Amino acid sequence: MTDEEEKGYGAILIDTSIFDGNGLRLEKGLLGKLSQFKQSPIVYIFPDVIKNEVLSHLESKIKVSRAALEKALNDAGDHLFFESSELNDAKQTLIASKEVDGLADSRVNNFIEVTGALVLDCGDYVSVSELLAGYFSSNPPFAETGKKKSEFPDAIVLMAVETWAEQNNLNVLAIAKDGDWENYCAKSKRIDYQEDLSKGLAVFNRANAPYALLVNLEKALHENNAEDFLSEVGAGLESALNGITPDQDADSHLYWEPEGCHAWFKEFELLENEFRLVDKDDDRIVLEAMAKITIEAEGEFSLSVYDSIDRDHVYMGGITATTIEDFESEILITVSGDLNGPIDELKVEDVEVVSPIRSINFGTIEPDYGEDY
Repeated sequence: MTDEEEKGYGAILIDTSIFDGNGLRLEKGLLGKLSQFKQSPIVYIFPDVIKNEVLSHLESKIKVSRAALEKALNDAGDHLFFESSELNDAKQTLIASKEVDGLADSRVNNFIEVTGALVLDCGDYVSVSELLAGYFSSNPPFAETGKKKSEFPDAIVLMAVETWAEQNNLNVLAIAKDGDWENYCAKSKRIDYQEDLSKGLAVFNRANAPYALLVNLEKALHENNAEDFLSEVGAGLESALNGITPDQDADSHLYWEPEGCHAWFKEFELLENEFRLVDKDDDRIVLEAMAKITIEAEGEFSLSVYDSIDRDHVYMGGITATTIEDFESEILITVSGDLNGPIDELKVEDVEVVSPIRSINFGTIEPDYGEDY
């Protein structure tokens, strides 16, 4: 076990330099792996200063890409984008789209949602007097020489995160390619430095594997790419529900008594593509989800009518009624296998219905008089 793993970090911080180094591809590559922190106990800190820097850099990148696209389309000449052609309409849509204008904002907001990032308001954790004291004393990340003004954003972020970490009693792993960050972290009590994002994520990957699985599973469900998983959950529900014996209920103008009921699983659907992790170990986790479950049931009833003269019930025959019933319940899904592997290679070991249906109403029942009646 490495020193980093032994220390036990409760939060991760990533500098703008890492975003730039990964091409600002918020949805892909290593930056895309930050989604593992959304349901994890590890806090991904996204200070407002870094958020605004990323937003600014992303807007610049989009402008450059848009200009390059426009040039390429114009260079294609009149043969493709001549007046009144459908391609020319597409060109205008691509270049003049309002969606492109707001793309940086929407991508950053989506990144925050997908990663579950804590957008830290640095102004709540660092004072101007502390900042200026560090500036005039040339304390890291302020260098003794050079343009110290450019180091103000770094100082604001690091000092704010230091205070936040102290207040929350957490250690933070900071990922950056910046000598000033490295110098600050060398003296910090709460923040350690790592310049390689891949190595930094590796510190959390093992502990975060179950939470990363949640993200991958929810994404697969949203994209309709989890057929095998859903099929195994259905098989688990079939095993759990087939042969259950709920109480019987019915409506009738006659007096009825229950003579036995059994039900079996028909189908299910998840009410939301979200799970809660309720138990875990190295290669097994238990997930909780809400589901609507459909069952079929068959009930036996005996029917009678009260004879006021004899003061007794006169048997009117028996009837078998069937019905289809829906109910909602939490389900516990025990999953095993490589939690970092493909969703379809996971094994659903067991499915438990937390609140199984207790009673079934078979509707209106009456004697079966046969075709002669």
